Amino acid sequence: MIKTMIKKIAVLVLALVFIGCSEGDILEIPLDIFSDDELQNCSNENDNTFVFFVIDGDTNRSLSVNFTDSNFEIEPATIADISVDEPIVITLNTTTNQLLYREFDTVIDGDDYFCNSVPVSNVNVTQELISSNGTVEISYTLQNTTGTETIYERTVTLNDVTLEGNGIAIRRELLVLGTDSVTITN
Repeated sequence: MIKTMIKKIAVLVLALVFIGCSEGDILEIPLDIFSDDELQNCSNENDNTFVFFVIDGDTNRSLSVNFTDSNFEIEPATIADISVDEPIVITLNTTTNQLLYREFDTVIDGDDYFCNSVPVSNVNVTQELISSNGTVEISYTLQNTTGTETIYERTVTLNDVTLEGNGIAIRRELLVLGTDSVTITN
């Protein structure tokens, strides 16, 4: 009888411990807040590095894709440089081809922050998550052709990405970073 009572008390104590323990606050970073923001880009064609980024100025957050590709052109010169049939696929990693989520202590200017070889010094990153896997697809859709120019819509889509940092991991199967236009003079 005493053994049964001790077992019941032990089960009750363990249940209370598990109920009372907390894994901490669940932090949800809404990556879809960027869906209404303008997709911007820049490049350093000398070393074939490119950046696509969106900034939410209301919350001082950014989502950017940085990658290196010797065949990609941010401003294609001819229609032959664009494939509407096959998207360009870039595999993300933690070093060279990255998806970065950042929160800042102030509003940032994308051209100053992302497009300079030396970023501005008066901006502090307060939270950063870096991709550990996933892919980026850059696809083109023909929008309009005139006698003098051809316009394409370029869409940057993230697939099966995981962002990690500071004990946080966020996974998204599909996230459209954004769209912009590419105009080619015929």
